[in-house]
Amino acid sequence: MKNIQPSRVQIKEIAEKLGLSQSTVSVVLNGRGDSIRIAKETQKRVLDAAREMNYQPNIYARRLRHAANEQVPYVVAVFWRYESLNSRLGRFLQGLHNAIEKRECRVELVVQSYRAGSFPDYMDMLSGNRFSGAIICGLSEEEQKALEERELSIPVILIGRDSPKFHCVLMDNYRAGEQCAAYMDLQGVKKAAFIGFDRAGRAERMMEAGFLYGCRERQVEAREEWNLRIEKSGYEAGYEAAGKMLQGIGLPAAWMVADCRLSGGIMDFCQDHRIRVPGQLRLIFFEDSNILQYNRPSLSSVDVPSTEMAENALDILLLCCDNRIDIPIRRELLPVYHIRESSGKRSEA
Repeated sequence: MKNIQPSRVQIKEIAEKLGLSQSTVSVVLNGRGDSIRIAKETQKRVLDAAREMNYQPNIYARRLRHAANEQVPYVVAVFWRYESLNSRLGRFLQGLHNAIEKRECRVELVVQSYRAGSFPDYMDMLSGNRFSGAIICGLSEEEQKALEERELSIPVILIGRDSPKFHCVLMDNYRAGEQCAAYMDLQGVKKAAFIGFDRAGRAERMMEAGFLYGCRERQVEAREEWNLRIEKSGYEAGYEAAGKMLQGIGLPAAWMVADCRLSGGIMDFCQDHRIRVPGQLRLIFFEDSNILQYNRPSLSSVDVPSTEMAENALDILLLCCDNRIDIPIRRELLPVYHIRESSGKRSEA
């Protein structure tokens, strides 16, 4: 089939191809098909035809009506879970910026945060001609399922999630957790546990499972009921979590902690209670920051390759905007390990 240039494909042509009115096609492409009760099958036909014909709406037609000489071809929405608004988002945005500069293209970024469980409230933003594409990080399984039930006309890239329908950029979280156990000196350690969050996503749960398995493989007892789940991150939460964990499993022990922002409270608790790290307690944190590197002792971590993920996500999105892509693209990246003193074992990894 001859590829039709996006700039030449109009709503009129889609309507003629399908034998529908222009108003029906326009309503569907603007995400209002459900609200005026257009049949699901008709909506699917319109969206399938739009993808097949490589239709791309003129997102800026109304915005730039008085600035015809200025044109921004791509508008990218970045949806980021509120509970993960940390340094990782900064690195991700930096990666997007670097990728945009490298490719010498013009992209407008729109960042939208959402709280855990609330993403369905924002899904209407993905319909119609508001964005060229969307990058979404932090979805739960339920939120992803709801999203996959939608028919969307723009490319969607999920970060940290696997999907049979959407493009995705992720890392093997189970393997990352298992490898963290390998990077610890577990000699003499009797018990191991994981400190995570009440509303953990699939990525955290997979990392937790991998860590526990890795410890068990090294003859360290690791029971799921020993794991601690907390509501929020921060210094006070870390201090309190350390106390609860010590009451639960005692020393010597090994912990993997789901957020490096808990590190200050955990380390101060250890100092206040004369707990030696790594002598009595081995620690490794998820995500990295300068706080970990310059702590004494320095703290080990495993980190998401956020910058590389951003570059890959933008590559996929631009490819999909400029070409007809029918098969979801999946890219799996390697985690970044920073093995320091707190894990009790130095490594070049």
